[in-house]
Amino acid sequence: MNQQFRMAKQVIDMQKASFDGMINSLISMWDQTGGVFESAAWLPEEGKKALKQWVDVNRKACENLKSVIDNGYANLDKILEGKAQQE
Repeated sequence: MNQQFRMAKQVIDMQKASFDGMINSLISMWDQTGGVFESAAWLPEEGKKALKQWVDVNRKACENLKSVIDNGYANLDKILEGKAQQE
């Protein structure tokens, strides 16, 4: 692999690591938010149920986004590897 492809791969790996850290933080935040609402004594059961659904939807959206982005990075890696092998 020539130097241009190695540099591109390093930049992409850095961006992926940054994204992974951000999305994992968001998922962790939703987990903690759900825990706070579950233990809130002042919140009626209907409110807890609605907030749990809201937290679950947002957590699932983060997981889906992570899956799509990971797929994109995997495809980009394949493209770069194919181009590097052509040279």
